[in-house]
Amino acid sequence: MKLKLVLVSAISAMMFTSQAQASDREFGDIYKECGLGAMIFKNTPIAAAISNIIWDLGTTAISSNLSSDENCKGGKAKVAAFILKSYDKLESEIAQGEGQYINTLANMTNKDITAIRKEFSQVIANNDYQSLTKVQKAEKLYNIVSI
Repeated sequence: MKLKLVLVSAISAMMFTSQAQASDREFGDIYKECGLGAMIFKNTPIAAAISNIIWDLGTTAISSNLSSDENCKGGKAKVAAFILKSYDKLESEIAQGEGQYINTLANMTNKDITAIRKEFSQVIANNDYQSLTKVQKAEKLYNIVSI
């Protein structure tokens, strides 16, 4: 069972790595550059990401911007944490076009709810959307609203 978890975590981390861009901290970069994993594996980003995911599904990575400012500057980690933690509610409220969670997300990112809904509708229209994991779905939403 632990081996399956490690393999799933490694695959997830690799997916994050392939989507990273140099100019902005992407969702996956948060797992590689923040949290306990980044502190332990300073020179091995993939090991940092795997460690963060295995340890607590990345919550310390996402919240570490509060405690390790030098590694996790800006609000992107907060946005990623909010999306991952409240994804199910966000998905529902985006479909409805209103709600506390979508309002919070729009305020955090300065992105118009209508624009979020339009881009998100394209994501969920893809045939592979239902087969994605919650983390993958959250990453897609993060990429829509990233600041």
